[in-house]
Amino acid sequence: MENSTQDKSNWLHELSSQSWNLELLVSGAAIFSTSFLPDLIEQGISYYFENYQTGNEIITNIVLPTLAFSFAKASAYLLIFTFFIHFILRAFWIAMLGLRAVFPQGINYDKIPNTSNELKETYKKKFGTLDDFLVRLDKICSQIFSIAFILVLFSIMLTLLYLLAFLFNVVLKTYKPELYNIVSKVIGVAFLIFTGFAIVITMLASKEKYRENPVVSKWLNVYITSTTWMYVGMYKPIQYINLVFSSNLPRKKYYSLMTTLMMSMAVFAFSIYVQKLLQHNEVPIFESRNYYSSGSAEYRLKSNYYDNLRAGDDNIWKASIQSDIIQEPFIKLFINYNKVLDADLAKICQEPTISEKLPKYERRALKDKVHLECLGQYFQISLNDSTLKQFDFIYDKHGSAQTKGLTTYLSSEKCKTGRNTLYIKALQTDSLPKKVWSEYITIPFWYAKD
Repeated sequence: MENSTQDKSNWLHELSSQSWNLELLVSGAAIFSTSFLPDLIEQGISYYFENYQTGNEIITNIVLPTLAFSFAKASAYLLIFTFFIHFILRAFWIAMLGLRAVFPQGINYDKIPNTSNELKETYKKKFGTLDDFLVRLDKICSQIFSIAFILVLFSIMLTLLYLLAFLFNVVLKTYKPELYNIVSKVIGVAFLIFTGFAIVITMLASKEKYRENPVVSKWLNVYITSTTWMYVGMYKPIQYINLVFSSNLPRKKYYSLMTTLMMSMAVFAFSIYVQKLLQHNEVPIFESRNYYSSGSAEYRLKSNYYDNLRAGDDNIWKASIQSDIIQEPFIKLFINYNKVLDADLAKICQEPTISEKLPKYERRALKDKVHLECLGQYFQISLNDSTLKQFDFIYDKHGSAQTKGLTTYLSSEKCKTGRNTLYIKALQTDSLPKKVWSEYITIPFWYAKD
C-alpha cells in the first residue's frame, strides 16, 4: 500500500513537472475562444432588450439584467487577460529554460563586465541563481493558471444561475403573472433572511473564540451544506482549487489575493455597468468638448437611425428611415417593435372575435389587420409642424439583422428643401381616456428633391 501511494506521488510529481506544455496549449486555445465572449455577451444583452424586456421597471427589467451583463463581460475580459498573462509568462519561462540549456551555470557573477565587486554582490543578492528563478516563475505560472480556471468555473456558475433565474422570471411572469407577484415577494423575503443569516454565521466563524462553539459550528456546516446547489455542479472543482490555495498560502497573502481579485472584478464590472446604462439611455459618455451635443435628439445625427449609415449587423434601436438625405417622393419609416411595448399595447388593444368557421389564413389576416390598427393608435407621427392623420403600417423584418417591426411609407411632398425633422411619439396608456403623447424618437434628415 505504501509503495502504491509512493508510486502515485512520484507519477503526479513527474506529471506536474511536464504540465507546462499542456498549460501553453490550453492557454492559447482559451485566449482564442474567450476573445469571442465580449461580443457574444453584447449580443445577448441586446437580444434581451429587444425580445424579453417585459416592462420599464427600473430594477427588474433594466438594472438587474444590466448588472448581470456587466459582471459577465467583466469576467470575459478578466479571463482573456489572465490567460494572456499566463501565456506570456509561460513562454518567457520556456525561453529561460532554453537559455539554461545553453548556459547551465546560469549567471556567472564573477564575469559580469564593467561591474565592481560591490555591484556584483548586489546583483547576486537581487537575482540569485537561474534555477531558483525558474522554479519561482514556474510556480507563479501554475498559480495564475489555477486562478484562471477558478474564474472560468465561477463564470459558468454565475451564468447558469442567472439563466435559471431569468427563465423562472420570464416564464412565470408571462404565463402566471398573479402567481409571479406572490412567488417573487416570498423569494425576495427568503433571500434577505438567508443573506442576513449567512453574514452573521460567516462573521462569527471568522472569530477564533466563536469558531469552535458547537452551535456556530453546527449552523456553519448547515449553511455550507445548504448552499452547495448554488454552485450548479461546480462546487467540488471550485473548492479543490480554493482549499489548496487557502491551506498553503499565508493567511494574509491569501486574503489579500482574494480581496484584490474581488475588488478588481467589482470595479471593472461597475464601470461596464455605468457605461452600458448610459449607452442604453443614449446619454453621452465622458464628452470632453465643451460645446458638443449633450445628447438632444433633434440636433444630433445618429447613424443607427438611417439605413445607409447603420452598420449591417446592428439592430435598429427604435426607428429608422432609408437615408439621412431624402431624394425620393416618399420616406420609408421603420419602427422597431420590441417586447417592452407589449405592456402598453395590452392596455389599448382588444383581441378580435373571429369565427372559427373561417379558413386559418383569413383568421390570421383579420387578426393582423386589427393589431396593425391598434399600433396605428399607439404611435403618433409628425413631419416638422404637421401631425400626419393617416398612415398604414405593415409588418416587416428590417435589414440584415432582421429586426421585427412596422414599416410605413410617408409622402415627402410637404418636406422643405433642406433640414426637416420627423417626430414619433407614443401614447401614454396610463393617461387614458385623456390622450397624452410622450416623445419616442426624433429623426432629423435633409431633403433634396431630384
